[in-house]
Amino acid sequence: MKNIHLIANAHLDPVWLWRWQEGCSEALSTFKTAEEMTEDFEGFVFNHNEALLYEWVKDNSPELFKKLQKAVEEGRWSIMGGWYLQPDCNMPSGESIVRNIEKGRRFFGEYFKILPSTAVNFDSFGHSRGLVQILKKAGYDSYIVCRPGKNGFHFIEQDFEWVGLDGSAILVHRSDENYNSVWGEALKELKKFLPDKENEKVTLFLWGVGDHGGGPSRKDLKDLKKFAENSKEYTLIHSTPEAYFKELLAANDKFPRLEEGLNPVAEGCYTSQIRVKQKHRELENELYSAEKMAAAAALECGRKYPEKEIKDAMESLIFSEFHDALPGSGSPLVEEDTLRLLDYGLELTSRVKHFAALALARGEKKVKDGSSVIFFYNPHPYDITGVFCCETGLPTQNWTTNFMYPKVMFQGKQIPTQAEKESSNFNLDWRKKVVVQATLKAGSMNRMDVYFEPRPNRPVFPEIVSKPEYIFDNGVMRIAIDTATGLLKEYSINGVPYLDKESLQLVCYDDTHNPWGFGKKDSFSKKNFQLLTPHETAEYCGLSEKVIPAVRIIEDGEVRTTVEAAFGLHNSKAYIRYQMPKEGSSFDIEIGVHFMEKENYLKAILKTPESFEAFYGQIMFGREMLKKGKETVSQKWIMVKDNVSNKALAVINNGTYGASYTEQELGITLLRSAGYTSADFIMGKALQEEQWAPRMEQGERFYRFRICGGPVSEIDNTIDREAVAFNEEPYGFSYCPLEEGNRSGQFITIDNPRVIVSAVKKAENFEGYILRLYESTGKRAEANIRILDGEIQEKVLLNGFEVKTYKIDMDGKCLIETGLIEDF
Repeated sequence: MKNIHLIANAHLDPVWLWRWQEGCSEALSTFKTAEEMTEDFEGFVFNHNEALLYEWVKDNSPELFKKLQKAVEEGRWSIMGGWYLQPDCNMPSGESIVRNIEKGRRFFGEYFKILPSTAVNFDSFGHSRGLVQILKKAGYDSYIVCRPGKNGFHFIEQDFEWVGLDGSAILVHRSDENYNSVWGEALKELKKFLPDKENEKVTLFLWGVGDHGGGPSRKDLKDLKKFAENSKEYTLIHSTPEAYFKELLAANDKFPRLEEGLNPVAEGCYTSQIRVKQKHRELENELYSAEKMAAAAALECGRKYPEKEIKDAMESLIFSEFHDALPGSGSPLVEEDTLRLLDYGLELTSRVKHFAALALARGEKKVKDGSSVIFFYNPHPYDITGVFCCETGLPTQNWTTNFMYPKVMFQGKQIPTQAEKESSNFNLDWRKKVVVQATLKAGSMNRMDVYFEPRPNRPVFPEIVSKPEYIFDNGVMRIAIDTATGLLKEYSINGVPYLDKESLQLVCYDDTHNPWGFGKKDSFSKKNFQLLTPHETAEYCGLSEKVIPAVRIIEDGEVRTTVEAAFGLHNSKAYIRYQMPKEGSSFDIEIGVHFMEKENYLKAILKTPESFEAFYGQIMFGREMLKKGKETVSQKWIMVKDNVSNKALAVINNGTYGASYTEQELGITLLRSAGYTSADFIMGKALQEEQWAPRMEQGERFYRFRICGGPVSEIDNTIDREAVAFNEEPYGFSYCPLEEGNRSGQFITIDNPRVIVSAVKKAENFEGYILRLYESTGKRAEANIRILDGEIQEKVLLNGFEVKTYKIDMDGKCLIETGLIEDF
């Protein structure tokens, strides 16, 4: 007789077609009903995860919360999964997932004395391979997923060993997209489920009304009981995930192995609601850099660590990662709420960063007469060379018609400097956007003294449309821009080409109205944005008294040249800015799109001179080879490389996740104009009502990218470090120092570019601070770490893609390795 483990649950999305307030209300009623049923039906066990929902119960119904604690103690209620909530499992960084697990396990450990050993993410749209190591080091030995189903994935086994980037493995059960049952039809669905499981020694069946909560019904429990009493073939067990895996392991001594991510699933979710994705990335960047700065200010300057602000910002980040918020599959109201929540987190981190920066600027000498001072705090453990910007004011207001041009002294030397258009439009020469080329010292405050010299006029730049192409050459990097199309014709380094003509073409493709879907079946239609005429360009730029060419230089000086090109398609407009530094081999791209198309997706296409053999992307705590010819998901960078030609081309982003590589075309997906929560279902096709309905991404959207070419080993070893610096930019601010206290030193340095700092922050469960590192390329690494000007010096060893966490022991002047998830 075969055992069927019935896992009763109530998958409860805190947000989706509804806002969090309704999710909170539903959690209270679902938990109340489920708890009563565990009392009324002997042997019945209810399972539920997500600490967030339990928090809502604790804060709004203390009596019910006490009953849940008793039910857990008596074995009637099972704490399932143990995370704070079920997030998207591709786009959050590895550090974000660690925080989600840590917060959830801390809650359940404190209030229920339970730490589950089986993780669950039923409704997430695919799963990053980087999760395996995180799960293992967080104390899990098993994992339940529902996606991808076997019909949409080449690997059809239901139970398997999933192997992580570091070689660790975890046992996975895939429930083939089944995590719910219709009210009153659990037995009907069970009978439909069982025939496919004839060859399995033990089976797991997820049931209970879900999505909007609900859980088991009395009718379902009675039907299942009657079936169990009459069945001679099956034994039905009201069970838990842990019990299932215990029997599964007892019945099997070997499982098939899978060594890749559980993707793709619902490819449209890699791009839908791009503003949420961009702002989520921004909060990730700001939070983790704020923590580094706050830790430095506490340990170097004695400033109190802002625990509450950081805790609240972290909760905002984690909630935004819910699997219907970050993927863009929620309603317009959910999008609005998520953006507001992310803004709250960003406001908190902005204060944390600035107050930490002021503390770290103590001891600096007063401003010199006739000058202004700007500071850049580099939170990273390595020097950063590049272009840096900061706005400041003149020492005194300029009431003349002269233009005051900046020059900057840094470490006793004048460095390349230029003035660029400031963010304001107040037509008085007062505010200055100062742009410098410099090397910022690792883990340190970098001071720059700004002086100004009068010039009779603002900078004027020559027209470039009289020639067929504009050539930029800094002696290392050569870039050619076609003035007739506004597109890139060439990007080469030391004579080696990395991009070909017609690169950066903005292309619209027919798309589905469904936010989970991607592309329109049987449609190969594409529409290119075209260069605007001078009159159209003037209108787009808001000029009424003159016309301007669509391709023109808008900034130039000692530091960089910026060329802007304006494009249009129907009622949509766009600009591309090529920001080309006078030093170095990489350049930046800024794209602004005013989008008015509906049911289209937009890509920026980069043309490679040949077909590269491999396509990679960053994932949680590592990287993975991506599938060519498909829409893929990755994090801060994508890369194509070819070991035979020894060439690699990488694109770093600050908030896009979808991309593809097909036949020498690297396509970065910028946006999708699908409908909100629009899915054809039993009532027919969605969006057929005779009324206006909103589509996503109507309006202005902005993007930044860095294009990096070079030899394979060079890009391989440095791309993660470059991507962190691009995303967590050094903190620039204008300040007249008070010349009080002691000057801060160098907080942290690490000498191996392949070793990445994931976090430096105050510990949650002991007095002190932690440092989390990972190896980024898959090769064993050794690194020397210096903290607090060498007060602590340690050599660490990491295996390929290994993540390690250390306690910063100030008393012992050393690092002590600890668990990935802090002990409770």
